[in-house]
Amino acid sequence: MSLLPRQYLDAVVSIEEKIAPQNGESEKFRSIATGFLVGFPTGNKNDRGEEFFRTFLVSNRHVFDTKKEVWLKFNHASGSRRYFLPLFDDKNSPLWKTHQEKDVDVGIVPIAADKLQQDNVEFFWITESDFAYMDKIKELGISQGDEIFVLGFPMGIAGEEKKYVIVKGGIISRLDDEIIRSTKTFLVDSSVFPGNSGGPVILKPAIVSIQGTTPVNRAFLLGLVKGYIPYEEIAYSLQSDPPQPRIKFVENSGLASVVPMDFVRNVVQDMISKDQLSKQEEKSIDVQTIKS
Repeated sequence: MSLLPRQYLDAVVSIEEKIAPQNGESEKFRSIATGFLVGFPTGNKNDRGEEFFRTFLVSNRHVFDTKKEVWLKFNHASGSRRYFLPLFDDKNSPLWKTHQEKDVDVGIVPIAADKLQQDNVEFFWITESDFAYMDKIKELGISQGDEIFVLGFPMGIAGEEKKYVIVKGGIISRLDDEIIRSTKTFLVDSSVFPGNSGGPVILKPAIVSIQGTTPVNRAFLLGLVKGYIPYEEIAYSLQSDPPQPRIKFVENSGLASVVPMDFVRNVVQDMISKDQLSKQEEKSIDVQTIKS
C-alpha cells in the first residue's frame, strides 16, 4: 500500500525550456523546474452538487523571474503533451503573480483546466482541503521528525516519452514561528537539487504513533521547495602571509527550504480580490500544443 496518493503525481508538472536545435535536429526541451496544480473552491456547484474550482500552477518566483515563456509537460494516453505558457502579454505585463514580500519565493499562474480536460490530458489538482496551513499544522501537532515526500524533477530528470515524477523522502527538520517569520520558510532534511525548485512537499501519513499522540493519517500538502541550503568551505593558500582565500567550495548541506502554503493562499486571495483572474485565465495556457 502506497502512503502517497497516486493522483498527486498527476498534479506535478515539468516546467521546461526549449533548446535551440543544432545540425538539423528537431526541437528539444529540457526540464528546468517543477510546478504543481492546486484548486481553490469558487463557492459554486453544478447540478450534481460538485464544486467548481479555480485552478493554478504553483512554482517559485525565481523560476519565472528571468523567463519570457516556459513549456508545461503533462502526460497523455499517447505519451506526453507540452503546452506553451507565455509569462507576459503583448503589452509586456506579467501573466503570473507573486507575493508582495520579495523574500517569499512563490510564483503563481492561473490555469484554464477545461483546456486540459478537452485534450484528455492526465492531470489532477490538489484541493485546498488537502492543504495544511500553519494553523492546521499546529492543530494536528505536525513538527520536527515527521516524515515527508518531496516530488519533482531533480537535475532535469523528467523522462522522455512521458513525464515521470521522482519521489524523494525526508523529515521535517525545523518548523517554528521564528524561522517562518524571518525566512518565510521551514526546513526539511531531504537532498534536493536544481530542478526540484517549486515541487510540492507532502506529509507522509503516519500509521502508528507514540503513546499519548494521535497519528496524522492524511497526506497533507505542506508547501513547495525553494531550494537547498548550501554549505561553503574556503581553501586558503599557505604561500602567503597571512594565508589568503583562493577557492570557495559550495556543497549541498542536505537541508532544504520549503515555503508554507499560507503564502500561496496570500497570493491567490490577492489575485481574486483584485479581479485579475478573469482577465488572465484565458491567456494562461496558449492553445498551441506539441506532442512528444
